[in-house]
Amino acid sequence: MIVVLEGKDEFRLSERVSEFRLTVTPPEMSDINTTMLDGNIVTVDELLTSLSTVPFMADRRLVIVEGLLNRLGGVNKRSAGSKKDLTEWLNFPDLLTNLPPTANLLLIERESLPSNKFLSTILKLGQVEKFSPLGHRDLLEWINTRSSKMGLDIERTAVTLIADSVGSELRLIDSELNKIKTYSRGRLITREDVILMVPYVRQQNVFRVVDSVIEGRTRDALNASSMLISLGESPSGIVRMIERQLRFLILAKHLLSRKIPTGDIGKHINLSGYPLQKTLEMEKKISQAKIMNMHDNLLKSNIRVREGKLTEQESFDLLISELR
Repeated sequence: MIVVLEGKDEFRLSERVSEFRLTVTPPEMSDINTTMLDGNIVTVDELLTSLSTVPFMADRRLVIVEGLLNRLGGVNKRSAGSKKDLTEWLNFPDLLTNLPPTANLLLIERESLPSNKFLSTILKLGQVEKFSPLGHRDLLEWINTRSSKMGLDIERTAVTLIADSVGSELRLIDSELNKIKTYSRGRLITREDVILMVPYVRQQNVFRVVDSVIEGRTRDALNASSMLISLGESPSGIVRMIERQLRFLILAKHLLSRKIPTGDIGKHINLSGYPLQKTLEMEKKISQAKIMNMHDNLLKSNIRVREGKLTEQESFDLLISELR
């Protein structure tokens, strides 16, 4: 059996890999009959040897290879080798047709596959499962299904709040649903419970505001801001959170310019986990000049309110348009 898992949705793809691991029985022999190979460096002979090896006290072997098809498709420039490197794979489709019945080949591709005749021939030999990031409607359905599997009874408005606040970060959603399950003790989960129990709901929307501003998506920035206000935050409170995030970005840029290793940045700016991850992602998208310009506009907004020229809300709405 040949299966290709393609897509950037790491959580759903990883769960599917776990399901395939369970197909090797008995369970206690699964690890010894599962082989992981790096598709960027594996040779044809190494792969065929793994696939041809007789299962040890089990019904089959599972061989998992990540990145091979993109390598053969010429997308992964780091691993694109010499002509010899590609020539040895020319008969690969024919070799796959003669796999022993005990061999299961799982090909994982986290980047989209290029379209070419060679890869199409390989894909036709197996089944392809795609794991693209979920759209909003599918995300709501996923949260509902996940909640049901956990035995959670959750209001529709609570599900919507999680989806709107966290987005398609499924691993984070799964973690928070497990926390909520412990907290709920079988009772109905409401929107208020999510606000109380999901500590990054506000922080996530701050990220959405700043991300949207950086990318010039004013409408998205206003929508994320409205979500924060509906959670009880004031316009001035949102401004302070944006200012805080800008300070983190300034510090991150400064430290990276000094060649401080990425892994040490969190210690210097007192951030960890998801907030640190998002800050480092943002740092790549924005220039120092843009950060300073945004900071100047935040200062002007504060002055407008203090001098009574505009209300908090009026000044905030103007600020979002100025931050583009």
